[in-house]
Amino acid sequence: MNSARSRNLSRTVVLAGLLLVFVGGLAPSGWGQEFDFERLYKKIRPFTVIIDMELEISFGVHSTEQQERYLGTIVTEDGLVMFNGSDLSGAGFMSAMPGLSVTTEPTSIEVSIMDGASYNGEYLGVDRFTGIGFIRIIGADDQSFRPIKFKDRSMFEVGEWLALYMLLPEFIDPPIAADVGMVSSLVQSPIHFALTVGFHPLQTTSVLFDEDMEPVGVLGTLIDPAAAGHDVAGLMEALGRFGVPLLGVITTDRLERIIADPPTRTGEDRGWLGIRLQALTSDIADYWGLGTSGGIIVNEALRNSPAAKAGLQVGDVIILVNGEQVDVDRDENLTIFQRRIAELGPGASVEMTVLRPTNGKADTLTLLASLEKAPIGPTDAPEYENEHLEFKVRDLVFDDYLYLNLDPATFNGVFVSRMDQGGLAIVGGLQFGDIIQRIGETEISTVDDARAAMEQVEETKPSELILLVWRNNQTMFVNIKTDWD
Repeated sequence: MNSARSRNLSRTVVLAGLLLVFVGGLAPSGWGQEFDFERLYKKIRPFTVIIDMELEISFGVHSTEQQERYLGTIVTEDGLVMFNGSDLSGAGFMSAMPGLSVTTEPTSIEVSIMDGASYNGEYLGVDRFTGIGFIRIIGADDQSFRPIKFKDRSMFEVGEWLALYMLLPEFIDPPIAADVGMVSSLVQSPIHFALTVGFHPLQTTSVLFDEDMEPVGVLGTLIDPAAAGHDVAGLMEALGRFGVPLLGVITTDRLERIIADPPTRTGEDRGWLGIRLQALTSDIADYWGLGTSGGIIVNEALRNSPAAKAGLQVGDVIILVNGEQVDVDRDENLTIFQRRIAELGPGASVEMTVLRPTNGKADTLTLLASLEKAPIGPTDAPEYENEHLEFKVRDLVFDDYLYLNLDPATFNGVFVSRMDQGGLAIVGGLQFGDIIQRIGETEISTVDDARAAMEQVEETKPSELILLVWRNNQTMFVNIKTDWD
């Protein structure tokens, strides 16, 4: 075994052992017996569902299908269901990078109630800050479902026991099993978060019950802002020092806000200011003589963004948002500000008090911005697939223009997001990552243009097709032999 892997494995095993000793040392006599799990099982049956989902995962010329199962919870009478949506969030190093276009697409969703009834489901989206996904039950003929009712509780105590039900493998009956854990720490920064021990990452988004068997939240992951990207697609999962996810309670107040306005795949639920940012540290504040602690330094106000329209400039320091202090004095806390803006939603008016350092002093300005909906990421862009030439394209998105330093006002095309090995397009010289700007004599700006152009091509059936593509900062022609036999 590789020595580095051996050390990592040993360290993980040691940590697991320490956690077990820690939990065992604190556990009162007969711990876990305080929960009447039979009664709890009966309580969760009306709002607990099992989700069977078929996923198509695509990256460039590669594509695969897989089947996944999730434990879900009905949260509204009209059949809104939440589940662990991390597989579909678009988060992570690969999918966050413009151009790579790693997509995970649900192709089939079945929702089974604990009483045996089954329905089809429609995927809505994933909340980028919690990883909670949402689907809606469809085809239920206006049936009213019994949703969970969370207890209004935000404060927890170290040593408090919590219980949940988790999903078991498909070959096991019954399909769920009980588990218990304990609140181990009350984290204050970067956010208030009741940290737990005893639970497993596979149980994420399972409903947590207190010792009165009242639902008080769901199991979630504490995001490490220092490891998180600033991409619009999402945030990467954070791990603790030993590679162990930091699990804890996503509280009722946060859940109710998300449920009231569930996320969508298009970003229409998230507000967007449009700045590149960094934290106002004490060192920078002292150097500029600002006399304040915490704030957001504007490194760039993106072109045509709400920030640019409001008059924000490079070097401005945002210290108040809607009259509330911006307490961000290190980059690790930047996501607090990002989440605050996102949760205000598109269309919200934001009043910002801004310090503008000039000539050894700082002017104080009040600027008003109207937030817009967050730009969609590559994974959520509209797509078109041509089965004959065996390639797929998607619309260009904000990240593409930013990453490739292109002007959306003057540059048009569609991004080649997938190709089949040995297909006509790839044999003809089309490459993954090309941007198609013309099909034949037709200018292409969107996937709808590409679809219409290819439908015309399939009617006339030419022996070859010329595409104008943008590749490596230059345009070139690609000649594809069509072979209509």
